[in-house]
Amino acid sequence: MRVQDVMKQKRRVVHTIPAQRTAEDAIVQMTEHRTSALIVMDGGTPVGIFTERDVLRCHVAWRHRLFRDMPLSEAMTPNLIVAQPEDLASSAMAMMIKADIRHLPVVQDQQIVSMLTISDLVKHHVGELTAELHYLQEYITDLQDAVQD
Repeated sequence: MRVQDVMKQKRRVVHTIPAQRTAEDAIVQMTEHRTSALIVMDGGTPVGIFTERDVLRCHVAWRHRLFRDMPLSEAMTPNLIVAQPEDLASSAMAMMIKADIRHLPVVQDQQIVSMLTISDLVKHHVGELTAELHYLQEYITDLQDAVQD
């Protein structure tokens, strides 16, 4: 299965925020949109991601600093790890596990077209394994019936 197959099942809006905003702006936007991650944009270019983990990291790192005084460019995770629709879903999941990330932007024609979570990929993988298990159980049952006849 490919990333594009998972994308078809998970139609989620990719929320963005300008890099010039503050961490507080990002937290408010995440709350309003009920999302756990925002793509940070500088003009039309993605320059990072701001996630719930970044909120916690910033709170611990800069305890006495207010989120409204914290530029998003300092609070975000600058290195975007991305997938493409043609990538194998299993490869995308392995990449996320290795990088210890929970959000994976999907890029097509230099545009972010989707955002997948590790949960999306795990659920998809479990669904595939369940379907394969049912197929194998049915195959074994048919073989057993054939042997008995």
